[in-house]
Amino acid sequence: MSTDRSDRRDDVRVAALGGVFAAVIGFGGMAIVGTASPVEARRLLDGVLPTVRFAASAYIAGGASVLALMLTLLTFSISHELEFRPSHYHRIRDIAVMTTVVIGGSVMLLMFLSFPLGEADVNRSWYQWVYYAVLLGGAVIGGVFISIVLMLYYAIRGLIGVGQDPSSSALIDSADAEAGVEAEAEALTEDDRDAEGEFVNS
Repeated sequence: MSTDRSDRRDDVRVAALGGVFAAVIGFGGMAIVGTASPVEARRLLDGVLPTVRFAASAYIAGGASVLALMLTLLTFSISHELEFRPSHYHRIRDIAVMTTVVIGGSVMLLMFLSFPLGEADVNRSWYQWVYYAVLLGGAVIGGVFISIVLMLYYAIRGLIGVGQDPSSSALIDSADAEAGVEAEAEALTEDDRDAEGEFVNS
């Protein structure tokens, strides 16, 4: 059980680091390329809005697909003959929570971007703050989405291990896995006996 928890912590740590790295790269790259003065901020904001809108829409569509996948994975895990450890369900819950945060953040970002920002009669420095806020919001949401993708990879890798060898998988209780292997071996033996009997009778 301790090994299972340690592996899960390592997976979450790698996913978190990947998301932070992606967010830093996303925000840093856009901020360096488009360093804006109060005068230029309005023009740069008009240029970056279509990209941010497209990215937010893509995160919403991808997040909806991930939630549907998690529901399917949960149904498979519950109905499977082998007993999964709690860490497997914790991982599904974590992915679902993070995906919900991404969808909610993306919707809020799209709602904010639907305002006529270019027509607001405010101080020029306001556009500079909005420009960097939009970049930061898009980078953070993108980083969280990268973390979700990495966690999905580790979930799929774990399920592949269950399919290859349940007895050595960290997601399955060892006693339950051994019982499942023995039951499968007995079923195969009975099938072989039935096939041999049919061959002799023929």
